[in-house]
Amino acid sequence: MGKTLLSVKNLQKHYPVKSNDHLFRSDWLKALDGVDFEIFEGETLGLVGESGCGKSTTRRMLLRIEPPTAGKIDYQGVDLLHMHAAELKAYRRNVQMVYQDPYSSLDPKWKVINLITEPLRIHGIGTSSQRTEKAVELMRLVGLREECKSAYPHEFSGGQRQRICIARALALDPQIIIADEPVSALDVSIQAQVLNLFKELKHRLNLTYLFISHDLNVIRYISDRVAVMYLGKIVETATTEELFENPLHPYTNALLKAIPVPNPREKYDFKILGGEVPSPINTPDGCAFHPRCEYADDRCRSELPGLKSITETHSAACHLINVPK
Repeated sequence: MGKTLLSVKNLQKHYPVKSNDHLFRSDWLKALDGVDFEIFEGETLGLVGESGCGKSTTRRMLLRIEPPTAGKIDYQGVDLLHMHAAELKAYRRNVQMVYQDPYSSLDPKWKVINLITEPLRIHGIGTSSQRTEKAVELMRLVGLREECKSAYPHEFSGGQRQRICIARALALDPQIIIADEPVSALDVSIQAQVLNLFKELKHRLNLTYLFISHDLNVIRYISDRVAVMYLGKIVETATTEELFENPLHPYTNALLKAIPVPNPREKYDFKILGGEVPSPINTPDGCAFHPRCEYADDRCRSELPGLKSITETHSAACHLINVPK
């Protein structure tokens, strides 16, 4: 593994919610409840989990769009939460974002050339002509023709708009790109093209990705390592190969068994995970997954499991896993 670029320790984000049974009391919605992971230089870390598990909240914390309730985020050894304005601006130059919906993340009144050069203008990089030249290079890099630079977003397909978003994210030569469900709004036939573009750019530009998705097939294709999230916590991390070949946490195992198989003639142990995700306002005691886990025992219902190392590259938060001595 390369050096650690981002390190997240005990990250928490709790939102106040007015109590239904008391006018002056607030309950707390625990969107993140002690998240730990690292992102290494040159890798793609996939962050996966059901909708509402805290993936996008994690992204907002990493971009410091919102302050966390508790915890620590280190960027190359510097505490993100205590950066002053100039340091934070430099950090945001190095950590860029590609959003889920290319339709709503582009200003419809701006031409493509303006959309891509805007980050350069904000950071005071280059002259006007130099910024235009850089934008044209980026357009070619992501597979767009130079003649399109004066067009507006509505003149492009969904896949082309996402390429514009990627070009804009690359304008500042970032180290890390956070991609939040970047292909979920695209047709399946286009998804593969955009995923291949992400992989090509990673190797060509030595990029590091945090790739957020609920689609395990996408995560398997794009990621080097995977972190599985459930109800505001990381419950398992492993290399992609280890996770898909030997899932250790019952939740991860259930997710993998719920992946549909394209061939209807192929026999497969398909299983849909039963039960409902507990409310993040009233989380259960012990392991948050125990109400849906067929293997849960009394310890699972009363004692919260920590994320423990099973091998050098595989960790899981489950009482039922035996840690080798």
